[in-house]
Amino acid sequence: MGWLRKLVDWVDPPQQTFESSLTDMHTARNDAKSRLKLVLMHDRTQLSPVMLEQMRDDMVEVISRYVEIDKEALEVNLESDASNTIALVANIPVLRART
Repeated sequence: MGWLRKLVDWVDPPQQTFESSLTDMHTARNDAKSRLKLVLMHDRTQLSPVMLEQMRDDMVEVISRYVEIDKEALEVNLESDASNTIALVANIPVLRART
């Protein structure tokens, strides 16, 4: 959504229907649940956000020796599955190999 649309919606918010407000509540609930899961994973792994950022920076440094990567699109997250296993998941877009 462009900045102009955001400004117009801020000045004159669109009227919400009952269904759209339920959808917003569902989205807010899911966002809160995701944030809580992230906090719990950080707590269980004893990885602070600062340490996770340092790991990200170290991975970027090492991987960048071999390939050129899109550092802006890089994502490093902690994820959990049904068995309560926590994984460090990195999505690293590779632009090209270094020559």
